Amino acid sequence: MSAWSPAAFGGAGCIAVHYLLLRAASGRIGDRLGALVLESSACLGIAAVLAFGGPGGVVATTRAGVGFAAASGLAVSGASVLLFTALRRGGPLGSTGTIVLGGGVVLSALASPWLFGETLTARRTLGVVLGIVAMWVLSGEP
Repeated sequence: MSAWSPAAFGGAGCIAVHYLLLRAASGRIGDRLGALVLESSACLGIAAVLAFGGPGGVVATTRAGVGFAAASGLAVSGASVLLFTALRRGGPLGSTGTIVLGGGVVLSALASPWLFGETLTARRTLGVVLGIVAMWVLSGEP
């Protein structure tokens, strides 16, 4: 197992809990307010990790790093509002979550070779194709 794998699997577990709780909240709070509450509580959680220690190493902070992190946060906030909307409109969690997260994975896997010089291997290509097939199959659910 690669050194990064435990953190990735832990993150996957957190995302699973996130999606289940998000599904429970949808329809019980407005989409925009729900996203605001979600993102605000995420900020508090991250602040606690910063204050009390936790996973993550010390890395020099740059202006570009802060800018990219802020832009990433804006992208996540848009995804949160749209995910609340999709779930409130009746999207099944298994399909909606897979399309949102899987779609992001597919798009980033396709863009990363050009943006970051990562290798587009046969294994990555197969994963992208399987991800697209999964999203296509699940998007047909009522």
